[in-house]
Amino acid sequence: MASTTSPRAQKPIKGWQIAFGTLLASSSGAAILAHVFGPLPMSFTVPFVVMPTVFFLIAVIMLKNKLHQQFHAAATALLVGAIGGFLGTIVYDISRPLLKVVLGFKLNPFAALPIFGSLMTGRPETDRIAIVAGWLYHIWNGISFGMMFGLVRRRGGPVLGALWGFVLQCLMFASYPKLLHVRMQDPGFITMGLTGHALWGGVLGWYVQNKGSKS
Repeated sequence: MASTTSPRAQKPIKGWQIAFGTLLASSSGAAILAHVFGPLPMSFTVPFVVMPTVFFLIAVIMLKNKLHQQFHAAATALLVGAIGGFLGTIVYDISRPLLKVVLGFKLNPFAALPIFGSLMTGRPETDRIAIVAGWLYHIWNGISFGMMFGLVRRRGGPVLGALWGFVLQCLMFASYPKLLHVRMQDPGFITMGLTGHALWGGVLGWYVQNKGSKS
């Protein structure tokens, strides 16, 4: 007798697993807000908060096949979101310099990355170690925010992914002008930010929709 269970049906994830996983994956973004608006510098939050959560999330993904069914589903959602977030970050990083060239913007689309690296390492923004650290942190942001989406919206969807990207861009609008000393009225800052995050979220949502629903 044929099974009535849909091959695309998803295993349930408990609410506490979604909340806990989302909290862990949001640590890199929270580090930026804590540095800009709060008393904790990134030199503290990155090594003592962000990196431990990175290793924990990696361990969850690596151990997923040995854990119970619900934890397996949560780990798979994290993995799908991580891959989607990484692919979206590639598209994001390609789109922004293209927009700068085509539309003639003056703003450096990657100006924040050496600043992040300097804040984390204590080295000058021109130092290679600071630049590499900033890029790694940027890539992890794209991956971790993808994990958050993968957990909360396991069915994915490009539109919802783009909306998630807009939410992140709103946080950038709130924090980056102070961090980068740019004006909110700068057309390059607004256009590259909105377009880049819409593409990032669209790719993320598309990948989760096509891969997450099959897990």
